[in-house]
Amino acid sequence: MLPSTKKVDNKAVAPAKICNIHAGIKYMGLAVSSSISFVIIAINIVLKKIVVALLTWVKEPTKSQMLASNTNGVFIVLFLNTGLLLLVANANLTEHPPHFITNQFKGPYYDYEPEWYAAVGFLILKTMIINAFMPFVGLATGYFIPLLKRKMDMKWGSNRYVTKKTSMIAYKKVWSGGEYIMHVKDSGILLIVFVTAMYGVGMPLLFPVAAFNFANQFFCERIMACYQVKLPPALDDRLTNNMLSMMKWAPLIMLFNGYWMLSNQQIFNNNWSYVPNSLP
Repeated sequence: MLPSTKKVDNKAVAPAKICNIHAGIKYMGLAVSSSISFVIIAINIVLKKIVVALLTWVKEPTKSQMLASNTNGVFIVLFLNTGLLLLVANANLTEHPPHFITNQFKGPYYDYEPEWYAAVGFLILKTMIINAFMPFVGLATGYFIPLLKRKMDMKWGSNRYVTKKTSMIAYKKVWSGGEYIMHVKDSGILLIVFVTAMYGVGMPLLFPVAAFNFANQFFCERIMACYQVKLPPALDDRLTNNMLSMMKWAPLIMLFNGYWMLSNQQIFNNNWSYVPNSLP
């Protein structure tokens, strides 16, 4: 009997072609939906570099002011890509004015209904879970990439005084570690806080995921600051005050969007009408 056949009533029965097509579409859709969270993380990494490069090009009076601008710019872009893009792409706003704008949003979900949590909410939660492990990725890359560069500079030997560099500046650059990009770390913290505040009322699992993420960042950042990067420059309190001024908007977003989520009684009953999805 062929491997693709099944035995029914002692007879070899080959699966119908339409079943194979359906299975292929199903697995392809599963693969695409599973990769969306990884794509969002990858786009976030690229967006960080682009926004930092653009905002650094715009000169600021002081170093701390430039870092604060970079923090806000990177956070806004990351929040739009992680927290709002999936929500807006799947929203149906055709019932609300002004219609010349809302008619452009014709997604499948009119509200935070149970199906939304299974499709869109699950992707947001999975993205935040993957994001919670990114500090370990940063810690690993911060160790192995400089190690590889130093090994190449030592001609794959173990004597650090054997080097390909022809100047002391180039030699120190290989062995002294990279810069501590504090503003990017701050924007990541803001992203966790705002996404958790926005969707945490309807998806309480986001709160332990955020706590796990903060614990990972605390552990990994201490190791990076001690062993992998240069001593950060002395700065004033502008970055701290900027973080506090941004954080105060998170509870307001939590109140508005949390009330919207709780106002839909379907999430408490965990049922909805199957009529629109039924076959005639």
